[in-house]
Amino acid sequence: MLSIIHIDVPAPADAPAAIGNRPQLGPAGSASSTGNATMQPGAPWALCITPGPTQFLYVADAFPGRIYKLSLDGKVLGWLGGAGRTLKKFGWIHALACPSENELYAAELLNWRAQKLLLHPP
Repeated sequence: MLSIIHIDVPAPADAPAAIGNRPQLGPAGSASSTGNATMQPGAPWALCITPGPTQFLYVADAFPGRIYKLSLDGKVLGWLGGAGRTLKKFGWIHALACPSENELYAAELLNWRAQKLLLHPP
């Protein structure tokens, strides 16, 4: 079965760009005709799928710099992060690893680092 997943979560109005100017976004967070489609919220830059009987898809975008947790049918279950240089913020994630549902590793291009993230769901 072939399907396309769209992560339709708008960027916060005050979300900073990790580098350069804030991308020009069209209505509902989509890329405008003058914007860059790779810099729209939810545009995947890195992804991983967890192992186990219940699998999840984690996807990272460049702007606004978040990691999204999705079910395998594409439903957004949550997100974390934002652009920045401090812990729990990201500078263009280019690789993700998810050895379990609540343990992630994010390798960042702009910050020259990898972060280990231990999630604590409610």
